[in-house]
Amino acid sequence: MLNTTYSPLVSIIIPTYNRSYSLHSTITAALNQTYKNIEIIVVDDGSTDDTKKLVSTFSDKVLYIQKTHTGQADTRNVGLQYAHGEIIAPLDSDDIWHDKYLEKSIGYLQEHKLDLFFSNWEHNIVERYHANIFASLLKNKNIPNKGCYVFDYAEFRKILLIDSIAPSSGLIIKKSVIPFGWNSQVHIGDDWFLQLEIIFKKLDCRVGFTKEIFWKKNRDTSNVSDGRKGVVFRKLHIKDLHLILSNFSCYLDNNELKMIRLKIFQNKILISCLLLLKGDFDTEMKDLFIYFAQEPKLFFKALMNGVQKEITRNIQFTKN
Repeated sequence: MLNTTYSPLVSIIIPTYNRSYSLHSTITAALNQTYKNIEIIVVDDGSTDDTKKLVSTFSDKVLYIQKTHTGQADTRNVGLQYAHGEIIAPLDSDDIWHDKYLEKSIGYLQEHKLDLFFSNWEHNIVERYHANIFASLLKNKNIPNKGCYVFDYAEFRKILLIDSIAPSSGLIIKKSVIPFGWNSQVHIGDDWFLQLEIIFKKLDCRVGFTKEIFWKKNRDTSNVSDGRKGVVFRKLHIKDLHLILSNFSCYLDNNELKMIRLKIFQNKILISCLLLLKGDFDTEMKDLFIYFAQEPKLFFKALMNGVQKEITRNIQFTKN
């Protein structure tokens, strides 16, 4: 699978903020990769713990960069500025790659001439194991249980607009297809925003995926998205969706614009439900009624999609 005559340099970018308790394991897993042509760049986003001391134990095996605290996207971009590799491999500072993660991922990337490649993963959420496969990928009978599936461009574009399906730690990107980097205005899904920008601006983008589990995601309340739950999370997500409309409307057809508006609707419905459970009739309720009056069909579609998605998620967790 792997082209043994040419092994491109892979730049592993690890943004971190007060994660010294998990960072050692993350760096160690990166160093233990069977694929050896790598550089590891740890960008410290203004940590106040002993992150600097911990990284120093790896000596010159890791490039350590300190910066003031400005957020995850800016931190990734600093790493990108220092990256010399042809391939960019983002890695969150609490995630763990399996030892053949890069070897297999780069192998698939080269074999199928891909621009992006992402792999399945396992979750450890409060000591609960969960193999993560999105429903949209489970329904696709063309995707084999092993090996690399190469998406048709239109197919992947549609799936990606529906949901963010490739978390940073499981994504391998050719540096040449990254337009500008990660958008620092994004509150939650900076990796999703980047992927959307890539496929909008590269209409022949080749994307591959494997159901094989190559890495492990650990979640706790310090995660960017997990630390901001419920209403706060949903409001930030709505802001991100409006940012997508603001930046990419010229690339979207009418159906795609409707898909984004549908997601905004779904999140507004969820916010209203959460507020009702608390007995709080926030201004979001008024906004929801306005949206309903403007597009009642979209409202009911958003409601049904949200219910179906929640049922599917609960079934997945029950099975694992």
